Amino acid sequence: MFNFLKSRRNEDRFSRLVDQFQEPVYWFVRRRVGNHDDAADVTQEVFIRAFKSLDSLRDEQSAKSWLFRIAVNETNRFLTDRHRAMTSLPDDLESQLVEEEYVDLENEAGLKFQKALETLTPRQREVFDLRYYQEMTYDEIAEALDANVTTMKTTFFAAKQKITDYILNN
Repeated sequence: MFNFLKSRRNEDRFSRLVDQFQEPVYWFVRRRVGNHDDAADVTQEVFIRAFKSLDSLRDEQSAKSWLFRIAVNETNRFLTDRHRAMTSLPDDLESQLVEEEYVDLENEAGLKFQKALETLTPRQREVFDLRYYQEMTYDEIAEALDANVTTMKTTFFAAKQKITDYILNN
């Protein structure tokens, strides 16, 4: 009887996680991997791993950080595997960006912003995305990335500065 109740409780917790975070996780992954199909696959893997390790989520207040830590790990795993499989990178970043339906081709500023994001290091992109798009606090980001808060603040500031410099100088 206890296993049944525990299983039902986990299904309910998981359902709430999916309802609340599926879209933000998808867009986090999408901005990192670049296209819908890969983002959908990685997002699915994030939630499979989350379900399998749901017992490790002790505090509902930290669910967002916990889930985004899984998303960061799965995205990095995907990017590492893809990097190993690729023989060459696209020569023209702009042609890669314009293929994405979420980049507004008519908006030069939007395209320039996307190009600026491409200049960030992977860690800067993670921190920038979590702070800017996901609106996570520095404490939540530090928890999600297993880092200290001061480092996350410094990384976000450096990412903002790099984006600003790119936009102003290109």
